[in-house]
Amino acid sequence: MKAIIETNTLFKRNLLLSIRSMETLLSGILTPAILMILFVYVFGGAMNVGDTSYVDFVVPGVLVQCIAQSASSVGVTVTEDLKSGMVERLMTLNISNSAFLNGHVFAATLRSLISTLVVLIVAMVIGFRPQATVTGWGLAFLLIFCFTFAFTWVSVLVGLIAKSPETATLFTVLITLLPYLSSGFVPTETMPRPLAVFAEYQPMSPIIHSLRGLLLNLKDTTLISAFSWCGGIVVVSWFLARMLYQKRLR
Repeated sequence: MKAIIETNTLFKRNLLLSIRSMETLLSGILTPAILMILFVYVFGGAMNVGDTSYVDFVVPGVLVQCIAQSASSVGVTVTEDLKSGMVERLMTLNISNSAFLNGHVFAATLRSLISTLVVLIVAMVIGFRPQATVTGWGLAFLLIFCFTFAFTWVSVLVGLIAKSPETATLFTVLITLLPYLSSGFVPTETMPRPLAVFAEYQPMSPIIHSLRGLLLNLKDTTLISAFSWCGGIVVVSWFLARMLYQKRLR
């Protein structure tokens, strides 16, 4: 019970920091939305994605990009807390070790989900027409939550590894490039062979394939792979983050 109360306190503290840093919050929402509009209206006419309209094809990739960009900011915040002495001050209050990390993760996950909802609304305004069933919508939202939770733990891990906020920013920029190197924006068949192999077997592609299949009610066989990637990333990132945080405390 003590750990839950402390996590909730730090969760609220991180949400307040997000509200005060509106430029970070808005960039996580506006940048993916602007990119989607550019891809649809500038490049969409030149894209050949079969019988699917390009706006329907690209929305799952933009949603994943939105989550990656929004969640990546927590890595910078974690590094800043470590450098500023915030963690040392918390430890003098005898706060449980898990509260600090969990507070960051839960707040960042909520921010990312809100950003994703806004981007999805923008997508519908510009022509996205999902064909998902009730079950499909449920599985799609569950997958979005799992991926958000997983990527947030990755960003927290990056924040613990980085020696400065600038280094954390560099790492997160590199991580957010992964959705572009996937099947999110163009079919992998159009890529050079080495890049196509990488795009097919990196974790973003099965997650995007699954979201596309669920939202457009298409036959898809990558759902188990997508959830497996999310689960594996959470377990590995959580374990390494806890280990590095304990090392930092010592």
